[in-house]
Amino acid sequence: MLAGDGNPQRNLASFVTTQMDAQAERLALESLGKNLINSAEYPHTELIHQSVIRMTASLFHAEAPEAETGFIGTTTVGSSEAMMLALLAHKWNWRKRRQREPQASFKDRPYLVIGTHTHACFTKFARYFDVNVKWIPLAPGQYAIMAEQVRAALETRIADDPQVMRECGFTAAEAGERKVSELVMAIGCVLGTTYTGALDDVAGIDRVLTDGGWDIPIHVDAASGGFVLPFTRPELEWDFRLPHVQSINVSNHKYGLVYAGLGTLVFRHAAIVPEELLVDVHYLSGEMRNFGLNFSRASNGVVMQYYKFLRLGRGGYRRVMRECLATAQFVAQSLAAQSCFEVVSDTEQMPVVAVRLQGGASALTLAALAERLKRKGWIAPVYHLPADVEHIEVMRIVIKPEFTRAKAKAFLRDWQAAVAELAAAPGAINQCANALPARYVMPKAEVWS
Repeated sequence: MLAGDGNPQRNLASFVTTQMDAQAERLALESLGKNLINSAEYPHTELIHQSVIRMTASLFHAEAPEAETGFIGTTTVGSSEAMMLALLAHKWNWRKRRQREPQASFKDRPYLVIGTHTHACFTKFARYFDVNVKWIPLAPGQYAIMAEQVRAALETRIADDPQVMRECGFTAAEAGERKVSELVMAIGCVLGTTYTGALDDVAGIDRVLTDGGWDIPIHVDAASGGFVLPFTRPELEWDFRLPHVQSINVSNHKYGLVYAGLGTLVFRHAAIVPEELLVDVHYLSGEMRNFGLNFSRASNGVVMQYYKFLRLGRGGYRRVMRECLATAQFVAQSLAAQSCFEVVSDTEQMPVVAVRLQGGASALTLAALAERLKRKGWIAPVYHLPADVEHIEVMRIVIKPEFTRAKAKAFLRDWQAAVAELAAAPGAINQCANALPARYVMPKAEVWS
């Protein structure tokens, strides 16, 4: 049955790592029987675990935990658990703040401000943990949330917001002059969306909070960009260099370059995590405090991540991510050279190529193109963008390290052949006046050391 699955090496739909070297796979196999939660029985594995957290936190400019304001973190089963843990902490802290506010009402409900482009795990969190959402819409050509949109949402009077009035059950007198900002438990920002790879304006949103005097935490979902931008755009401030960024999650199984599923969550300082969310466990060897939605889990993810950190180092990750960006830029430029395709992603920042189709009706559709590519073994998703830009249909190509130069050339040859076949169909209009160049030339990239 498994032979009927798609080839993970040609799966351009997923951000998840699909290839590791033999040494990493051997380490994974050797550690498969160790339960990460049993830190007393496997103390050296726990040392590796803590090293992975510290090394990840250092990428985000977190203060050392020895400092009074130092970070605290944990690994998780992917970014979804990490994000939910972070927002749970922010929800509990919001509830405590409300108890100290004289204008607070028993009708107050916590709100999460996020863009309509966020990962489905944000929606799951809101639904599972009884949190309301203030959605920030996108617009054509703008596929991330901007600071002024957040400012407008926070400054809105509750009485002028029908959604909040309805969900909280306020009367006009109860709402008074209160602002929506009083109900916001956190603002969720995304560093590399699953739709187009776009980056939310984290620095701008941080300035808005500072200017407005709002004590609202920012949680950054750095699932994809957290292991790309520190190496390719180190000057870009989106992490703990910004005062309102209180928590960050990242997917190690994406550009951390390890197999699924491993994520890491880092808080700016330990005081952010409420004591009530820490659970004491006495029935294992020794006493421990646990913070997580999951309990038992395999240790091979953290072992593989530690191996990759040591094997590549910062210089190695820098070379890998620059190579991914160079490949993405080459693919994007090649596809944009055909007059029927428009690239809507920014490959200067993230190695994600999202294209939309231009022109009139024809047999050439993204769905038909995806089907033709699938016959060649390539998996590329086609979908509509979220609310307010749902009329835009795109195909997304995720460039990972295993998408080598040879694979990029093979993919573009198959793409060109598929376009030509569809354009030659009876009654079809040849929308692509410009074909791909006959000879593919990849930009010169750094060589592995």
